[in-house]
Amino acid sequence: MPDTLNTSIADVLNSAPWQPLELHLNKLKERIDASLNASHALRVKYRKELLADNPDLVNKISRPSESSLQLAQNAFKSGIIAASDGTVSPVPLLAGSKIQVGVVIVSSRGDVVDLVTRVFETELISNAKTAREYFSNLRNARSISNLLSRAIMLFGERKLLFDHYADWRFIHGELIPHELRTGAGKPAKNLPLTFELMYKYIESKNFIAVSEASDDIDILNAAILLQPGEYIVIRSLQDSLNTFLYGDSDTGQAAANFIDSDKKRFREFIASAGPKVAVVLVKAGIKPFLIECHVDKIEEAVSMFLIDALWVRGLAVDGSDFSIRGFPFHIDLADQVARTLFKGSDFRNLVETCLYECGIEAGLFDIDPRRLRG
Repeated sequence: MPDTLNTSIADVLNSAPWQPLELHLNKLKERIDASLNASHALRVKYRKELLADNPDLVNKISRPSESSLQLAQNAFKSGIIAASDGTVSPVPLLAGSKIQVGVVIVSSRGDVVDLVTRVFETELISNAKTAREYFSNLRNARSISNLLSRAIMLFGERKLLFDHYADWRFIHGELIPHELRTGAGKPAKNLPLTFELMYKYIESKNFIAVSEASDDIDILNAAILLQPGEYIVIRSLQDSLNTFLYGDSDTGQAAANFIDSDKKRFREFIASAGPKVAVVLVKAGIKPFLIECHVDKIEEAVSMFLIDALWVRGLAVDGSDFSIRGFPFHIDLADQVARTLFKGSDFRNLVETCLYECGIEAGLFDIDPRRLRG
């Protein structure tokens, strides 16, 4: 099998030529098994190489103390813990785009759990004085509509959660996700708004941003060093944002495309806020997760993460019980409620029904042609 990163399409196809379905299925399982076994073996080998190159790495692995875990349990018993999650339901139309954003906040004190729902619905294009201006604006907006829709949802999740009183707040995803880092098409207007909110979180100190997935292969492989209940500080938010701003030639990540004034604003935020947030790799169960928390609250934040991911679900806080997911309960609950109450298909069907009420021609013209397939 050739190195697909350094070969042409023709080389790849020659090494694995097109086949009839019957021949393809004959030994499909064997090929998949061989690929997975090779990947697992390389991960174990990577662990050995990692330890050989960094013998002090094991000493950086920590586990929260019993007293920290007990304090976290007490916080869940008597304090207010809140988490938020949201969904965005865009309905692309030839003449515009409707979006609905739903956010759910789960808040608990002891055995009492409250749910708060908020819904936002708008059009991405509005306020045009003429039809020509409307469609001109539409052409410009289409290139960033997905980015803008998600940025609205992510900012809304974080803003509504911060405005909700809580002793500790759980954020789903990175503290500053990619969509908010870019400024969603208008960094001069959107970055100051984002940075202002982030400063509030950092000043509060009691926050945990939990990412379910990471595209950093080195970090995911390094997680093999951890046992359930353990954690290791990977880097600071300053490191993450510098990579976003300036790019990384080793990984092929391009630098952010900012004009000088926006780049200056971003550098200032990195310098003042970046060192105050730690990025931590933690395991509650089999799967590792990245969390971001205040540098002064690392052990507390990891303890809160473990309590919500394990103890709240009735599992041992030391990670000794088998846990398939090992993810904070409050975020999972907010996610489940949001996906149930704010189904994208329901909103889309309503918009399409209203279109057809305008007339069959209007409905058929505006609806995405792929939706009309049999």
